[in-house]
Amino acid sequence: MTRGSERGLSANRDMMTYGLAVLVLAAFVYVYHGTFSWLYERYTSPDSHYSHGFFVPFVSGYIIWKARKEFKVNTLPASGIGLPLIVLALLIHIGSVWTHVYFTSGFSLLLLAVGVSLFFGGSEFTRRISFALGFLVFMLPLPMAVIDAVSFPLKLKVASMAGAMLDAVGFPFFREGVVFHLPRTVLTIDDPCSGIRSLFSLLAVGAWVAWYFKISTGKKVILFLCTIPIAIFVNVLRVCALILAAQWWGAEWASPDHWFHAASGIGVFALSLLLLFMLEWVLE
Repeated sequence: MTRGSERGLSANRDMMTYGLAVLVLAAFVYVYHGTFSWLYERYTSPDSHYSHGFFVPFVSGYIIWKARKEFKVNTLPASGIGLPLIVLALLIHIGSVWTHVYFTSGFSLLLLAVGVSLFFGGSEFTRRISFALGFLVFMLPLPMAVIDAVSFPLKLKVASMAGAMLDAVGFPFFREGVVFHLPRTVLTIDDPCSGIRSLFSLLAVGAWVAWYFKISTGKKVILFLCTIPIAIFVNVLRVCALILAAQWWGAEWASPDHWFHAASGIGVFALSLLLLFMLEWVLE
């Protein structure tokens, strides 16, 4: 066989490989198009707590791409458990579509990713990208029933802590649950001020920071768990700022339609990131 014919056969094989990859990708999108539509709706809905979900696959994909350069995936021994996991993931997805429970369908996406990694990359490669695979969990919205069950007690806790902070500085008010009676107006702490949105986003950031920096496993766990009190603390500061703004400049300043409401959300999230990186610096 001449060198030219060998190059031709190699080019044909590459074309077949790319063509097969495109077909598999198209089939994957077709099978999971309902799940992707559900994810998009949850990410973009007005009461979304998962707007960060758009970025999660890109973070995981970048980590996997870097790991791929260090391994020759096509030469790694495949794991025998990969194919059963792929089949199990597809069965869960089929059952989820029949019952219209898209949260479990989203979970099957994670299981499918693990199965594909084991089948094509093997155990060692999958272990190397285990964080990237686990990080995908932050793109899956929890059922609204679960979010509501967490949001209400969190809202009460934030209102209680904000009341204690304002009381400590001598600010006059009377609180009934999540309702603050101020000298000039009445302010109710609604679900957007519960802090659950910033909590979900900060958990994702905290997981990445804990993985990225070179600290011990115990310190990584501490750093990740500390994202919860940090998120709650900065949200209490935000509620205090909204209450003060409502008292000094009018109740409309605390309205979700006012620019100050959105700006305060961005500001406290930036503050939470600063506190998170400061904590990492202390631990390191």
